[in-house]
Amino acid sequence: MNSSLPSRRTVVAAGMAAVLTLGGWPSAEAQSPDAKARIARLKPKDYPSEPIEVNVVYPAGGGMDINARLAARYFEKYTGAQAIVNNRTGGGGLVGHTWLANQAAADGYTVAVIANLIFADSMLRAQGRWSHEKLEPIAFLNSEGISLVVSADGPHKDRSFKDLVELAKAKPGTIRVSILPGTIFEYLVEQVEQVSGAKFLKVPFQGGAPSMTALLGNNVDIALGFYGEIRSFLDSRKLVPVAVSSQERSPFLAQAPTLNESLGRSDVVWMATRWVAVPRGVPADRKAYLTAGFTAAAQDPELQEEFRKLGTVGNTALDTPEKLTRQLGELVRLERDFYT
Repeated sequence: MNSSLPSRRTVVAAGMAAVLTLGGWPSAEAQSPDAKARIARLKPKDYPSEPIEVNVVYPAGGGMDINARLAARYFEKYTGAQAIVNNRTGGGGLVGHTWLANQAAADGYTVAVIANLIFADSMLRAQGRWSHEKLEPIAFLNSEGISLVVSADGPHKDRSFKDLVELAKAKPGTIRVSILPGTIFEYLVEQVEQVSGAKFLKVPFQGGAPSMTALLGNNVDIALGFYGEIRSFLDSRKLVPVAVSSQERSPFLAQAPTLNESLGRSDVVWMATRWVAVPRGVPADRKAYLTAGFTAAAQDPELQEEFRKLGTVGNTALDTPEKLTRQLGELVRLERDFYT
């Protein structure tokens, strides 16, 4: 990995924060009352005749899984079709991404809830075996920063993230941090190391949920995850938030400073963005039906409120597959410029 990675990745991260979180959540009026009727008119004959499989490449209970299950439930509300979430895990997402790109049938029965983490897999870890371009975006869901937490029963419960960085500078490799290899979780930690001079011991996990379990078992000192993954632990006072990776403080974690506040910086911002995608080549009528169903789901005021409770951010500008594809294309360009 190029040693200049964190500073150059800052450009990408800042771009994500700027272009994928504009506009906030749509108002309740944005959801047409006749959405179900419009979707019914788009329904192809004899489709779907079996459940739609909604794939997630990370373990159950994590942020991606929670968001996918919500999206699937509201898709069912608007279409009447059955949507079943399937977790295809392994390799920090690589196993599922590879299956989606190379093996998933383009028949309209396979969709995926994925995030911008797929870009690094496509460009770095796929080794030319597949490309993210084999998956076609159809509906934007949300964006979210990363939460950094410590155990409420652990040795660092009363320390700030700034304190932990100072410890990692004074005693390199003694502060253990969970990461998801080859993703923004790892790059975030690398950037913190570069700008602060700290040195953490990075411990790899397959997703946010397993890393929280490790934190509670005192197998790591700091865990990184999404708010939906840590909310129940915060409510039960088992975890303490020490920082968030977004540009501004989270309204749900107001006591937790941003990484920029903790580090005295303005350029340490990391966001994950989620959307629904299908294998390229799905018949046009089936793709139109899936697009309408998931778009209606994403614009549903009740689902928007569910997403808000998970600490996510909407974007009123990304309301069509074409707009979403163009915006994601810009992010891909930024990442490719870095990697090459």
